[in-house]
Amino acid sequence: MNSISPIHIELEGTPKEVRRALLTLRNRLADGQKEAVNAGILEIVLGEVLNNVVEHALTGRKDGRIALTCDHSEQCWSVLVRDNGMPMPDHNLPSGIAPEVDLALEDLPEGGFGWSMVRMLARNIQYQRSKGWNSLSFQIVG
Repeated sequence: MNSISPIHIELEGTPKEVRRALLTLRNRLADGQKEAVNAGILEIVLGEVLNNVVEHALTGRKDGRIALTCDHSEQCWSVLVRDNGMPMPDHNLPSGIAPEVDLALEDLPEGGFGWSMVRMLARNIQYQRSKGWNSLSFQIVG
């Protein structure tokens, strides 16, 4: 397997740009590498994280920016996502506790599953706020 160069993508904080960034990520990986490096899991976690940034941190902003860096080594992706949006509530990561699902269909919640999925699939998740930027780092282990 060929080594994978670090991937850096900068994007505006819009749903369209998130889709473009995920396609760019997918295209940067050769077909033979995708399975070996957990590209599918990386894409799922990044999709959730980036969409949360757009929906929550950058809501109502016209100047929202996101910078994404993915580096692969030794069967592990190290990822850094930075954005200039609002900080996470209380400057802490969400708990990731999934909502109750043992309910009637009409009573099921519409959201709240994303962070539980991120916490199940990613490791070493860390968040910090500095100089008006959020930084979220995590790893996807092979």
